[in-house]
Amino acid sequence: MVKEFRLILRDKGTIVILIVMPLIQLVLFGYAIRIDPKHLPVVIVTYDHSPLTRNFISKLQASTYFTVVDALSNNINQARADMTSGKISYIVTIPANFTHNFIRGENPQLLVEVDGSDPGSSGTAIGVFQPILQEAIDDFTKNGLGNIIPASSSMNVTGSLNINNNANSVNLVIHRNYNEANKSELDIIPGLIGVLLTMTMVMITASSITKENEDGTMEMLLSTPLRPFEIIIGKVLPYVVLGYLQLTTILLFSRLLIHLPIDGSLWLLYLSSAPFILANLMVGMIFSTLATTPMQAMQLSMLYQLPSMMLSGYFFSFFGMPQWAQWIGRCVPMTYYMRICRSIILKGSGFMQVLPNLLPICVMAAVFIVIASNVFKQTLD
Repeated sequence: MVKEFRLILRDKGTIVILIVMPLIQLVLFGYAIRIDPKHLPVVIVTYDHSPLTRNFISKLQASTYFTVVDALSNNINQARADMTSGKISYIVTIPANFTHNFIRGENPQLLVEVDGSDPGSSGTAIGVFQPILQEAIDDFTKNGLGNIIPASSSMNVTGSLNINNNANSVNLVIHRNYNEANKSELDIIPGLIGVLLTMTMVMITASSITKENEDGTMEMLLSTPLRPFEIIIGKVLPYVVLGYLQLTTILLFSRLLIHLPIDGSLWLLYLSSAPFILANLMVGMIFSTLATTPMQAMQLSMLYQLPSMMLSGYFFSFFGMPQWAQWIGRCVPMTYYMRICRSIILKGSGFMQVLPNLLPICVMAAVFIVIASNVFKQTLD
């Protein structure tokens, strides 16, 4: 028992990880992750400018649940392009003559389009938009229009274009873009591709260098004229092939078993996966060169995987996290790759729509290659 305690105390890296891991989980679950997301980005496309609509927009802006990105836009195509690229979560369309039709009791419709590919956003729409709109209607009917419209005006919420004939009511139409049936598998599978690739690619290479040292084969590599960069690329490229094989397996079984629709180009998805796979392999290689034992390398890979899954927007809404957590999430390749998968598979996006999320992954992959080469060289010294 004394011997085991001495071995544990000598392995300072493991002790640090055992202390850091609970702290990271406490910070993530206590401060960063929110089941009830706030400050979700919304664009207001309004064709009716009246006290009623302005009051509704101001209440949305004052709400902690939403951040109004644009409240004066009448370009619905640009708003939907922003939703396709993952910049916004909601589009609220106020049609022309909305207030006029409300006063006449003609049941005007208010359309709320939700990014159905983001499960953290779609669950908030009906429960939050309804009381905000009702409060705006109540204020409008009480301030000088009580003799025209009864103060007990009603509001109907529907998930499709369904018009009720009740007087003085508003049809709040909730439409889930890219996942109209609200199937959970359409939310899970595209993001799961990034999760599985991150876990396997980082774990495979995390113990690569340490295993070479334990087996005594590193000396043979050092005796060759290969530079550290060349050794790293040579060790990583076979795993790139394995990464593509895993990606193909996931897509094939998702199509056959779950009937996952793929609206975009598979070639574009494969092209976008190359820098993501390479970035994760480089992260594993960095951990492998920093760790002294395979166990430490695996523990370091777990430290990387936890924020990658929690702060990328896979389980919870990315825009609902605090700003500091979003900045950390922007430094993780999985955040961008998950958007690419959802964009190509569910939204049918093209290259130009994927490019804003592809470029950060390419930059991260290049940075990780440089870091891995430098760390590997220093370790050899």
